[in-house]
Amino acid sequence: MVVLKARVWLALLIGFAAHTSVFANYDVLDLPAVPSELASRSLLYSVTRFGDRYFATGHRGHIIFSDDQGETWTQAEVPVRSSILDVHFPTPEKGWAVGHEGVILHSSDGGATWVKQYDGERFGEEGLVFYQDLLQTDPDDEMLQLLVEEMEFAIEQGADKPFFEVHFHSETFGHAAGAYGMFVRTLDGGNTWEPRMQIVENYGFNHLFDFTGLEDGRFFLSGEIGLALIGDINKQSAVALSTPWEGSFFTCVTARDGSVIMAGLRGKAFRTIDIGETWTVVEKPPSSSLVDSIVLSDGRVLLAGQAGDILLSDDDGVSFNKIQLPGVERIHAVAEIDPKTLLIAGPNGVQRVRFEK
Repeated sequence: MVVLKARVWLALLIGFAAHTSVFANYDVLDLPAVPSELASRSLLYSVTRFGDRYFATGHRGHIIFSDDQGETWTQAEVPVRSSILDVHFPTPEKGWAVGHEGVILHSSDGGATWVKQYDGERFGEEGLVFYQDLLQTDPDDEMLQLLVEEMEFAIEQGADKPFFEVHFHSETFGHAAGAYGMFVRTLDGGNTWEPRMQIVENYGFNHLFDFTGLEDGRFFLSGEIGLALIGDINKQSAVALSTPWEGSFFTCVTARDGSVIMAGLRGKAFRTIDIGETWTVVEKPPSSSLVDSIVLSDGRVLLAGQAGDILLSDDDGVSFNKIQLPGVERIHAVAEIDPKTLLIAGPNGVQRVRFEK
């Protein structure tokens, strides 16, 4: 899921073509997204509902929004051409979006316009200073030494890693998580972002893909190579859990009874009712890799497979039945319009789909 930063592959191209100042200066972090009438029919990675407004995000800096349940879409003004992978609005006006090149964007007008708050260059540079300072106070901490080296490597590589997920617990307090264990927080609405990798038990620097919250301030993070973390926004920690699967968990969701379902590669899905102490295999038909999950307004749990599979559960994720949606071949993300109508984001944009179950 990680792609080379534009300046890197353009540098390779320059090796075979004449050098031009246009190529030399091209950087997706410095160029705004281009307005396009085809934005809602182009490659989209996420679709989400906040209040009465729907948002979808995609490649080349596309962020679009709809106030009529996906009938029409408006393209937002975005200051970068990085692919945008996730968006979250803790209030109707204030929102954050994240994506490739480690970008974090902020909107204060309901998503119509965005400004850049953070990027992968700052992640390496500010992270190095942050962990060097911590290491000075505790020079024997091997994890801090490893994180100093990780930040040095991040500076060497440039802004080449994406944030996959952003979530705000309030108007000012939020986290962003991403590739190779990237994990940052803000306590002041994004004016400053601080590395928090030292509080996460992710010593292999595995990707962090998804987030789901619990009612008591705790939360789950799902990642690659069977990684599952239980975190606490009050204690500011995230502890690794033992899971029965060594493949990637691309998505996780909390059912109405408080159980958590984690799903991902090869259509594997597992459920816990005791905060990760034990796991059971979810009863479900075979499916493609599961890439998104939501709880519908009627309480049913929905899992979406990348090959167009929709799995529905009316028993809080214990078991699922499969629905194949006509005309839907690929799914990146789903959002609910009503219990029988979905918005589907994928390679060909966003579409409204009606289903019966």
